[in-house]
Amino acid sequence: MGYESVINSQADEGILGSMEQTLLGGRYQVVRRLGSGGFSRTFLVIDIHLPNHPRCVIKQLKVQDKDTGTLDMARRLFDTEAQVLYQLGNHPQIPALMAHFEEDQEFYLAQEYIEGSRLNRQIEEGKPWSETRVVLLLQEVLEILSFVHRQQVIHRDIKPSNLIRRHRDGKLVLIDFGAVKQVTSSPLLDAETGATNITVAIGTHGYMPNEQYAGKPRFSSDVYAVGILGIRALTGLHPQKLEEDPITSEIAWRQHAPAVSSSLAAVLDKMVRYDFRDRYPTAQEALEALQNLPNPLHGLVGTQIYQTWMKGANGRGPTFPGDENDTAVGPAETSEPTAFADDQDSTSLFPVDLAYSSGKGTAPPPAASSALDFQPFPRRRSLVLGSLLGIVGTGLVFWRSGLTIALELNGAEPAIPFQASAVPVLTTDLGILLPPEEKAAFLTRQGDRLRHQGRYPDALATYDEAVKSQSDYAAAHLGRCRTLIALKRPIEAITACDDALAYSTYYPEAVRSKGNAEEQRGRLLAALALYESTNNLMPAMFEAWLDRGRVLQKLGRSAEAIAAVDQAIARNRESAEAWTVRGQATWTLKRYDQAIIAAEKALQIDPNYGPAKELREQARQTLGR
Repeated sequence: MGYESVINSQADEGILGSMEQTLLGGRYQVVRRLGSGGFSRTFLVIDIHLPNHPRCVIKQLKVQDKDTGTLDMARRLFDTEAQVLYQLGNHPQIPALMAHFEEDQEFYLAQEYIEGSRLNRQIEEGKPWSETRVVLLLQEVLEILSFVHRQQVIHRDIKPSNLIRRHRDGKLVLIDFGAVKQVTSSPLLDAETGATNITVAIGTHGYMPNEQYAGKPRFSSDVYAVGILGIRALTGLHPQKLEEDPITSEIAWRQHAPAVSSSLAAVLDKMVRYDFRDRYPTAQEALEALQNLPNPLHGLVGTQIYQTWMKGANGRGPTFPGDENDTAVGPAETSEPTAFADDQDSTSLFPVDLAYSSGKGTAPPPAASSALDFQPFPRRRSLVLGSLLGIVGTGLVFWRSGLTIALELNGAEPAIPFQASAVPVLTTDLGILLPPEEKAAFLTRQGDRLRHQGRYPDALATYDEAVKSQSDYAAAHLGRCRTLIALKRPIEAITACDDALAYSTYYPEAVRSKGNAEEQRGRLLAALALYESTNNLMPAMFEAWLDRGRVLQKLGRSAEAIAAVDQAIARNRESAEAWTVRGQATWTLKRYDQAIIAAEKALQIDPNYGPAKELREQARQTLGR
């Protein structure tokens, strides 16, 4: 099947003019074109059927060959891929797929609109990142990609322009799972190898490993791309400028980052091995390797400090493919943006190297391969410090309890920090280095991790610190709300959610969480109204549909509960609670066979789910089966 490879800009403008007069899918009004790729056009639209006309992104996929057989195959594969995207959209750092439809033999995806700045605005040619900055980036990308791989999906196009730093909470969002890639190939996976059965090479030059060029990507192909992303940031060189070893075909990159620690270099080397069998098999294994690096600070103390990166790279806001003032990033990258915005304010958490000043210019300190590799100067040339010092001679160092620093006083070389006791944990040490805006974002992420671990008092204290740092940081208030709900303090939770909504006008997650608090208080009608509002604001949010169904069942409105929970199941079929609520509602309506089927499905997902076991036992006692 063929696709348009080039979209004429003049024709685009004419099409856009006509599209602005038409409602796509009967509900989406085109505002403007965002970008064009080899297979698609992307538009910013508003949904006129929902209150407040929320914005979203429409990707139009064009099929050049429109004979019946080709269209039928495209339609089948498109629908299959859309189901995958619905499932992936349940992750908070992947844009939710809100709708997919066909109109006039064209295919359309409606996706969540992400306000943020693309990562290729920060990864600039000739400007290497520090090691700490690279490790934090790799960990965040691999955390998202681990989820993708668990869903048996290979992204196949990891690169800077497909990562967006979201303005709302500073988190990275992975985009461009475009169904167009699956339309041109089979989406089926080999259960043993993890490879997709495809015959067309899909991806971006420089980020594609050998097997992907051959049309046989594995999960480790994505690991390769993430490794290349790290090497690009670490060296400041576009991957197409990196040479290969003529004998082994391995990428020769270390000479461009001579200060990199041996431990991180070893991980990156394994991520980008020429033979896919020598790489980490999935993102999860690569993530674990990064998390097990011997020095959790990766040279942070004494060499780096965090700053706020305002208004995108070089003071500019995010840009889109084709923008004349887009930041130069080396050889052109094919990009098919799926969800991004043009908000001119961009605040992201990025560390930058602290310049070491001397009469002979600046020079970065040598990086240590691990905490145990830090070596002190001879006693006559060093000074052991136990407090925070300013600039002395050639170096600036930081101190926190338990850390001892060696400082070169008069020599030409920069200071080399060494470890006299345990390295302080990353969360603690970064707290003294971050400005207020970035400290709030960093602490909120730490609070999220603590909350997910069930450490609610610690999480609440961390969110409180984030709010102290920046009182209008909406994500921190939302974290407080969710934690207070877990602690069974719903009145305080409602106040926290109201604070989040006061600082962020569009925050469906906060609306839903406020509904959870109202439900916990027993105010079911108030909770229902909030869940319905969340459904309108973000139709793709599975949890809000489930909440709505659960409350409707509590209110005795079982038929409506089934309709709501069916919406939840359509977005996530692997929820034991959703199937159980459906079973309870059908049982109330005396649809006993349906209730039993729903209970069995719930127990297949979670054999120990109590409410489902109770429903099945009720069926046995009442019906004798």
